[in-house]
Amino acid sequence: MKLLAVAFFLACWGLIGCAPLPPAPPLVEVTSVTELMGRLTSRQQGVSAFQGRGRLTYLSCRQNYSGTGLMQGILPTTLRVDILDLFGGSLLSFYSDGEVVQVFLPKEGKFMEGPATPDNLGTFIPPGMSLPQVVRCLAGDLPLSSGEPSCWSLEKDKEQYLLEWQTATGACQERLWVDARSFHPVRAEWYDSGGSRRFSLELSDYDALAPGRPRWYKVLTYQPDSELRLFFKEFQVNPSLRPEDLLLPRPQKP
Repeated sequence: MKLLAVAFFLACWGLIGCAPLPPAPPLVEVTSVTELMGRLTSRQQGVSAFQGRGRLTYLSCRQNYSGTGLMQGILPTTLRVDILDLFGGSLLSFYSDGEVVQVFLPKEGKFMEGPATPDNLGTFIPPGMSLPQVVRCLAGDLPLSSGEPSCWSLEKDKEQYLLEWQTATGACQERLWVDARSFHPVRAEWYDSGGSRRFSLELSDYDALAPGRPRWYKVLTYQPDSELRLFFKEFQVNPSLRPEDLLLPRPQKP
């Protein structure tokens, strides 16, 4: 009798384990660009500041590093990043508000401060990206362009909407792919005035840490090439941050 009961339990468990997954929700076909942009922005909610902690890897012809990244940002142009090694030691600290750049390399004992030139920003900001673009990308605040897109379409095979912003001359400035079910941005591309692609961005794993925010990022820049990968383990939207809180502490002189 006990054997029959066990067999019956295992059979039921097998049926439960093989139960089909619920079907994916249908694609949402919007009828206007206003509706599309409304759904996109409503999913993101308002963000003015953020802070997070995650695994960060940066590869470029200028420098490479990988470790724990501590990030704090205040839109539109203030960013602080601290990179830690596997043992919790500091590899790099970076700060900029769009006017000044501060960099601290503790293992080399170097504290540098100067104007926010492309070369100084390049300590952390990938080539081809501006500081405001990096801050907004880390915040998951897309699109980068203002206003409504010049054109849009539903790519049913990819189950995504493609939105494109163009310059006054008709050249492509930004392309943004949005999931046709969740209306979360999944990929973006930015082009310069000559039509060359400057960088691309991939985002995924939304809502895991904060509503409407991705957990995983991948940035690729072109001419020169670089790659930034980031997986957040903690993320907070609109923490109480002041610009002065993000300044790097100056090292004590011996």
